[in-house]
Amino acid sequence: MRHRTTRRLLTAALAVALGALSACSGSGEVASDSSAGGAARVAAPGLADGRADSVREPARATVRTQSVIRTGDLAITGNDVGSLRAQVIDLLRSVGGLLEKEDTSNDRHGRVVESTLVLRIPVEQFDVAKQSLEKLGKLTYSHESATDVTTQVIDVNERVQTLQNSLDRLQRFQRTATDVADLLRYENQITRRQSELRSTQAQQSYLQSRTTLSTITVHLSTPDKPVAEPGALDHAGFVSGLRGGSSAVKDIIVVAVTVAGALLPFLAVLAVLGWPTWLVARALIRRRHTSSPAEPTAFLES
Repeated sequence: MRHRTTRRLLTAALAVALGALSACSGSGEVASDSSAGGAARVAAPGLADGRADSVREPARATVRTQSVIRTGDLAITGNDVGSLRAQVIDLLRSVGGLLEKEDTSNDRHGRVVESTLVLRIPVEQFDVAKQSLEKLGKLTYSHESATDVTTQVIDVNERVQTLQNSLDRLQRFQRTATDVADLLRYENQITRRQSELRSTQAQQSYLQSRTTLSTITVHLSTPDKPVAEPGALDHAGFVSGLRGGSSAVKDIIVVAVTVAGALLPFLAVLAVLGWPTWLVARALIRRRHTSSPAEPTAFLES
């Protein structure tokens, strides 16, 4: 009986010890989980901050649109050139373009026999407009080209912004200057910056115009007089050589006349100063000859 009671007490004590041990291990796991959760909670703000920073700070590389100058050249023939021209004008209006230049020839009856139209068409409408123009009549030839000027546009825009900032700073410094010499120096620099800015802005406007509106040159003519396709030997031949030689002769004459006009004032000054000098020198030479003694004739005869 005593042995059974002792065994029960030992069993109960062992059970209590095992329960305490499991409780300690469980609390350790909870502590480790809580520490892991704390570490996660500590790491989470860092990640959140990094993400927030990445969202708050935009990328420095600015996405820029591509700037392309597109041009086209095509020739169309038809029996009624006047009607073709009217259709070209209607198409131009439908795409929101404008007529930049026109060269039209009429016969003695007033009918249009040949016409060259330079069209300015929005770049996004270039392909549609060119395809529509090619279908108006019999197509003789058609060419197109595209030039990427993105880097030029970026460079010109940056130069405009830099010059504008520099001009603003100079004007601000000029307003606070008290010395006359400083005022004059700032005025000279401001004038130079304004000139550079106007020139660069003109380049900017030109590039913007050419990249916003494409150019299509349309040649209209009758079938019996089609416009020839441009080639490398268009300006070759006797007539072209004669025209080139005549142009060169004219250029030479212009240069010679320009040089003569530039030298004429100097020649006039030299003539005014040189003529009296030459007269004085001539008189001195004559006086020297008349005052020198004559040589003996006897000595010469011997």
